[in-house]
Amino acid sequence: MKQDYIKTLFELYLEGKTDPEQEKTLMEYLADPANGDSEFHAIMEKAWKKQNILPDYSPEANKGLDEIWNKIEAGQPKSKRLYPVLKYAAAIVVIISAALGWYAYKKTQQPVEIAIAFLSKTTQKGEKVKLMLPDSSIVYLGAGSKLTWPSHFVKGKLRNIQLEGEAFFEVKHDIKSPFIVHSGHMQTRVLGTSFNIYAYPKDGTFSVAVRTGKVGVSENREGKLKQLSLLTPGMKLLYRLKEGDYTVRTERIAEVNAWIKNSFAFKDTSLAAMLKSLERYYNVHFELKGNNLNQCRFNATFTNKSIGDIMEEIRVMSGKKMKYKIDTVNKTITVWGEGCQ
Repeated sequence: MKQDYIKTLFELYLEGKTDPEQEKTLMEYLADPANGDSEFHAIMEKAWKKQNILPDYSPEANKGLDEIWNKIEAGQPKSKRLYPVLKYAAAIVVIISAALGWYAYKKTQQPVEIAIAFLSKTTQKGEKVKLMLPDSSIVYLGAGSKLTWPSHFVKGKLRNIQLEGEAFFEVKHDIKSPFIVHSGHMQTRVLGTSFNIYAYPKDGTFSVAVRTGKVGVSENREGKLKQLSLLTPGMKLLYRLKEGDYTVRTERIAEVNAWIKNSFAFKDTSLAAMLKSLERYYNVHFELKGNNLNQCRFNATFTNKSIGDIMEEIRVMSGKKMKYKIDTVNKTITVWGEGCQ
């Protein structure tokens, strides 16, 4: 009975006929990770066909879209804990599409521009979000990241999106519409597969790791495309921004997207790089004192650990030569020491 009522509310929402209380009920239902969005696809398709017009991307429509984003964000409680909270927002694109359809429906008597709107989502430190793209591809967007994508993909054309930060992609197969992720000078091209991209500009090194299928990675400099490597499951490409070179190595497939389940794997990683990654996902700030720890490198995996437990494990791995102090009030962790064993 509740699902039937929600579907009715959704149809009314597409037509702009819901009152504030009904909208609140609908938003709360869609924001709940236990409620999938697949049951609304047919309703949306019916609404689009009924309108039989092009989507409206006027300032009024974009303003309405911003209102929808604000409602989604307002419904997501912010955690004050030091460990990350995975906030699945599977209904986001459904609501975005509904908003665009709604505003187009309300302006049928006005001329519209033939254009494609671009949507974006930026995550904060300690935040991870699950998104569904217009082609039903799934993206898990990591902390401190930004994803930009078109409101719809054109059949037979490239599916271009932009990423700054980290994301794991489950791309819907479409041989006629290659899926391309642009990250700085690095370009990742697939038809349908799952892979992880790590591309934080300040870190100096980007990476692409494949879980399933095949992925082509290229370098794009001044409009000239140079293929770097073709990756298959278990392969990882590391691209150094400053030098413009790269290496390819193997990686356990289970570790490709381990961060989605709050598991972090580090392989021959410097302490500074480890702390920078943990800083984003645990929403803390590290202060590394002195240069004695710069040469420390670790192989480690942390699964569902608090930041306090992780710091203690790193201290033990350093031969207890590394020391740390956690300031929970200011979310700051000071690290110092003599070096590593």
